[in-house]
Amino acid sequence: MINVAKIISFLLSPLFILLPVPYILVEKVSSNHQYALKWTIFSYIFVLAVAVFILIGVKLKIFSNFDVSRKEQRPILFLFVAFTLLCYAISLLIFDGPKVLNIVVFAVVLGLIITNFINHWIKASIHLATVTSFLLLFGILHKGYYFLLLLLVPLLAWARIRSKEHTPLETLVGTLLGIFLTIAVYTFSRLFLMGMIYN
Repeated sequence: MINVAKIISFLLSPLFILLPVPYILVEKVSSNHQYALKWTIFSYIFVLAVAVFILIGVKLKIFSNFDVSRKEQRPILFLFVAFTLLCYAISLLIFDGPKVLNIVVFAVVLGLIITNFINHWIKASIHLATVTSFLLLFGILHKGYYFLLLLLVPLLAWARIRSKEHTPLETLVGTLLGIFLTIAVYTFSRLFLMGMIYN
C-alpha cells in the first residue's frame, strides 16, 4: 500500500498538476487552441527550470528528496521559484503574453508567501494545496461534473499520510490553503482584472 501511496503522490505532484494550467486558462480566455498551446509550451520552460533545480538540489543533498519534505529546506526552493516567476512575468511583459497568465504568477507568489509564513509552525502540504487549488479552479471554470474531480483530494491526503510525508493536520492545512487561494484569487480577478484579462 505504501508503494501505491507513493505512486499517487508522484502523479499528483505540484509540477505535474501545474502542467495543464496555462493551456486551460489561455484557451478559456482566447478560444484559440494554437495560441494556448504556444504559451503553454513557453510556460513549460519555467516549470522545467524548477524541476531541474529540485533535481540538482537532491543530487547535491541540498534537498532530502524530490518532495522537499523537510520544512527547513523549503525557503531555498521558494526563493528559486520566486526568481523563476519574476523571469516568467518579465517574459510575459516583453513578449506581450496572455494577461491571464499574470494571474497564475500572482496566485503562486501569494501561495509561496502564505506557505512560507505557515511553515514556521507547521509543514503544510504543498501537494494538497496545489491539487485542491487546481481542481477547484477547474470545477469553477467548467462547472457540473468537473467538481467530482475534487474527490482526488482525499485520495491524495491518504497517500501523503500513508507514505509518512505529512500528518493529517498538515494535509488539512494544505487543503484549506488551496481552497483559500483559489477563491481569493478568482474573486479578485473577477472583480478587478476581467477587463485586463480579455484585452
